[in-house]
Amino acid sequence: MSQSYRELRDRARSLALATLFDSASARDISCDLLQLGLELEKIIEIASEPMLAMIRMQWWAELFDNPVMPPETAEFVKRLAQYDSLPKEALLSIIQQTQDSLQTPTPSVAWDNIFIVMAKANGWHIETAILSQLGRNIGALYNADNRAQYQPLEDGDITKSSKGNYGFPRLVNLLVMRQISGKQTHDYLLIFRYLWRVLR
Repeated sequence: MSQSYRELRDRARSLALATLFDSASARDISCDLLQLGLELEKIIEIASEPMLAMIRMQWWAELFDNPVMPPETAEFVKRLAQYDSLPKEALLSIIQQTQDSLQTPTPSVAWDNIFIVMAKANGWHIETAILSQLGRNIGALYNADNRAQYQPLEDGDITKSSKGNYGFPRLVNLLVMRQISGKQTHDYLLIFRYLWRVLR
């Protein structure tokens, strides 16, 4: 498995498992974008004040404007800057939207954008509304302040929207539904549950 997958597996094993149902090239981009989303959530969680979180995120944004990144830059950030299918503007937009959410009472739409950017970079043809809701649901999972944004997505709606072509969005949806409902997601049989849902 690639370094992108291994790093995500160390941070969020269930999310990493879900990426196994897509091509290797799509998997790497997905894993690194998911790491970006998790890192932004981590910054919000550990910062004692919103302004400190915004400053930290600005440092991340400036990394993508720097032709030579500092040696201590996280490996997934270096990879994100090198994907031809990921414009720098798209990555900066994700960070800026997260910053903006710290200044307003409206929930962040950064996760929405992560899934939209991911789909475009990977060449997925899925309705934007489905991707946005999937992103909001992930955001609700990792940030309790966004829990009101959660709206269950039917597996059939994702299948119809994607014409059944992509496993990852369906499996992420199943993962979120299980975690939101308090069901186990870290057991070794989870992968077989995924297979059962996708292949039946």
